[in-house]
Amino acid sequence: MTRNTARIIGSSVLAMGVLLLCTLPLFAQDNNTYLQHAVRFGISPRLDELAKLPQAPQYGFHEANPVRRIPKRPIGPVVDTVEQRGAAPSANYSIIANILGVGNGFPNYSVPDAPPDTNMAVGDTQIVQWVNVSYTVCNKTTLVCGPAIAGNLIWSSLGGNCASNNAGDPIAQWDGVAHRWLLAQNFFSGNFGVCVAISQTNDANGAYFLYQFPALNNGFPDYPKWGVWVNNYGQTWNNFGVGGGGFVGPVFCAYNRAKLLAGDNTAEQICHQYPNNSPNFEDSLLPADIDLGPPPSGEDQFAIGSLGDIDNTHVSLYSVHVTTSPFSATFTGDNDSQLLSIANFTPSCHGSFGGACVPQKGISDLADSLGDRMMYRFAYSNDVQGTSVPPCFTCTPPRFQHYLVNWDVEASGGNIGPRWMELRAPESNVPVTSLTVFQQGTYAPDGNWRWMGSLARDRMGNILLGYSVSCGSTCPGGTSGGVFPSVYITGRTISDPPGTMEAETQVVGGAGSQPDTSNRWGDYSSMRLDTNDTLNGCTFWYTQEYYMVTQRFDWSTRINSATFSNCTGGN
Repeated sequence: MTRNTARIIGSSVLAMGVLLLCTLPLFAQDNNTYLQHAVRFGISPRLDELAKLPQAPQYGFHEANPVRRIPKRPIGPVVDTVEQRGAAPSANYSIIANILGVGNGFPNYSVPDAPPDTNMAVGDTQIVQWVNVSYTVCNKTTLVCGPAIAGNLIWSSLGGNCASNNAGDPIAQWDGVAHRWLLAQNFFSGNFGVCVAISQTNDANGAYFLYQFPALNNGFPDYPKWGVWVNNYGQTWNNFGVGGGGFVGPVFCAYNRAKLLAGDNTAEQICHQYPNNSPNFEDSLLPADIDLGPPPSGEDQFAIGSLGDIDNTHVSLYSVHVTTSPFSATFTGDNDSQLLSIANFTPSCHGSFGGACVPQKGISDLADSLGDRMMYRFAYSNDVQGTSVPPCFTCTPPRFQHYLVNWDVEASGGNIGPRWMELRAPESNVPVTSLTVFQQGTYAPDGNWRWMGSLARDRMGNILLGYSVSCGSTCPGGTSGGVFPSVYITGRTISDPPGTMEAETQVVGGAGSQPDTSNRWGDYSSMRLDTNDTLNGCTFWYTQEYYMVTQRFDWSTRINSATFSNCTGGN
């Protein structure tokens, strides 16, 4: 059934301003799934050449779009059976690199907005860190970062909303199989849409294929997240309807990876609108994102989400099955039909699933915990480390697929700690319903508040978790005198007791708290596994925000790497 007409508009930097027009229909595969094509296409100049151009000055302070929360039923306190109230005195991991990212203190940069939406991806030789309206490209070896570049500058030759808008919950991704970069952000004005840039080589400073896609049914595409998969790139967002008027439900899109990589202006997206059926909502899905792979041949891309929409002992699972010729997709999980049982938890902020409740040293302003959703990413790794190693169904020890995710929960002391989970499935092509919880824990070794985490797993099975730590001057059981919001990591080796983390390590101590700024913090951080390091998948990279001084709109960010002592390379 034809729904409306979309246009693909091609632009070329070799012929600036020349547009190629053609029409392609939007098809409904079923009542809730739609095939759409890119409405604009172009090729950018090299990013390092764009960075030399004068950039538009930014005046005053800009607050990102307000948090659009999904109503959730408050849940009273329960006993958290997996809460970890102490930690081992030592750690088997160590920090390697530790540098300043974009923010206060970064050369020639003045913070224009909040929150930073701190995000990062790691490639062959480079790191791309993106903090809401600006990104930088850093050398992994020298730890030298280039200038802060306006996020929408890369789409300047494309024109339209992608070129003129720069406030869309950015995501930087690295496709480790194709050795290419994916940079993306949504735009939240006019006819809402999705801006995608795919590098032509493994050089983040090179030229990019540029695409603009529509938002499904022109709904406000809030809080988008991306995951790299085998034959598609998955994206999720919360649809807040035409004009942002009201929550419609979460959206899961699959993009034609092959065409995006090839610079094909007929590239498609297939998007599924999940329902919003009160009293059980669905929201805030995270698509699986490959760190170490590949997954078994033919395995679908999974997603997880809908935290607290059923109760506090289940979350919902989803999947998309993509066929490439012709490009089509089938989605599962509507109406919370695929539940995963988890350990009981008390939602953050005294059972309310988030809000401004995190105390800070020296001020009465509270920081926001987005406890109503799972934190980016839904990280995937496979015990089969490369195409030269065949799947094994009878190996000793057996091989598994692993998925990791975390979110904020309330600990027994009333503070917040990250609830982290490792899910497993057999090393074979399985449906999403085969996922089970292998281990889970709530990390709350003292009375400090820990929130907005991200985690990943290395080739040896070690896990590293990063997060923010804060505590007011009267924080019960916390650090005496309080803690300015700071960046910490903790981790576990594969031989540690299940559900436990080792002693935490400070990445950088904050020297100020965040006043005003509508209490915004985050809205996410990013833990990444370097699959192209000399150790063949042992190095973690983490980025998160903190404050050097107590002053509104003046956050800083940190980029650090870490490794475990038992991960020493090899195949």
